[in-house]
Amino acid sequence: MSATVNAQVRYLKPEWKGRDEIPALGDRESRRALTAKWDVDVHDARGMDLDLDVDGFLLTNHESAVADFHDEAEVEKIYYPEAKQVIRRLTGADHVFITQHVVRTEDKSDFNTAYARFVHCDYTKTDLRKVADKTLGYAGIDPAETADWDFAWYNTWQPVDREVQQNPLALVSAASLDEGDVVDYYFTGYKHRALTAMPVYNPDHRFFYFPRMQTDEVLIIKQLDSREGRACSCPHTSFDLANPDGPLGRRSVEVRLMCAFTPPG
Repeated sequence: MSATVNAQVRYLKPEWKGRDEIPALGDRESRRALTAKWDVDVHDARGMDLDLDVDGFLLTNHESAVADFHDEAEVEKIYYPEAKQVIRRLTGADHVFITQHVVRTEDKSDFNTAYARFVHCDYTKTDLRKVADKTLGYAGIDPAETADWDFAWYNTWQPVDREVQQNPLALVSAASLDEGDVVDYYFTGYKHRALTAMPVYNPDHRFFYFPRMQTDEVLIIKQLDSREGRACSCPHTSFDLANPDGPLGRRSVEVRLMCAFTPPG
């Protein structure tokens, strides 16, 4: 049975579309100042035939060998290789580079690790090659040798400790996204300003979620893609269930990865 729910989500205020000034968001005060709430329907994606290069997201199964996702060293040692393997299987990437991971819980004290409460993308098309070169440099690869490579960025997103009963992730299907609605902004929550992007509201946006995600399920989200004719980004946000399935806050781990695709031959 369909589990479509109505929810309120925060979008960048529409007056920022077309302005030369770039907004900056990095704490609860700036989030309240720059965004506004909209009522949307969030559709049940279970059972749908999804394609990363069309919809920008899909769900797959993965049972991790990690015993404690709150142990950073264990996550890097065990989960990073697992995430790479999942992404290679689903994308056919020639190389996969992990940039970071975040474990989110019901603890709201840290804005950077609390649930993300506004519709956003994790990257911007504006500096795609700059972001790729930075990651390649960290991996000891000369960017000059990769001029003919293509790149795509993904997140893996997986529940930890327990199933998702509250605050699931809502995703805007890339097939419903007008790239003209996506606006650059600076995320200032870290020590340095990071240029990224978020959309303004468009009634054509189609939201989806996976009810009651289990700890052996992993959501793959397209963040950015240099290849033509493919979904480029999948905006997303946490949202409140009006009638939550249970009393426990959501806990999840997300890994951010860059994939490289080399030309054939």
